[in-house]
Amino acid sequence: MSKQATKFLWAAFLFVALLVMGHLSKGEAQEQAAWLEDYCTSAAIWAAEEARGVPLNQRTGQPDYKGIAEESCPGMRPALPALDEYAPAQYAMPSTAPVNQLVQF
Repeated sequence: MSKQATKFLWAAFLFVALLVMGHLSKGEAQEQAAWLEDYCTSAAIWAAEEARGVPLNQRTGQPDYKGIAEESCPGMRPALPALDEYAPAQYAMPSTAPVNQLVQF
């Protein structure tokens, strides 16, 4: 085999190896994104139930055991307690409105 043919085979082998590695890293990135979405969902459910006062043995989801939810889960905020007198619903329906009046937007 000539030197040129050998170089071509090595170049082809490296190109195929790069394509395979790129395909594998895409799969790993998708798997990591799916894991993070599941982790964030479970941590958000746990935090919401904790804020509502659900007993520990009846909660679903999982606690933020890795401590990454705050910076890794976009949009996750601590859950608020159930509606109280300062809830946004009170602004939509002021206390001066009759009880049976529906809010119209």
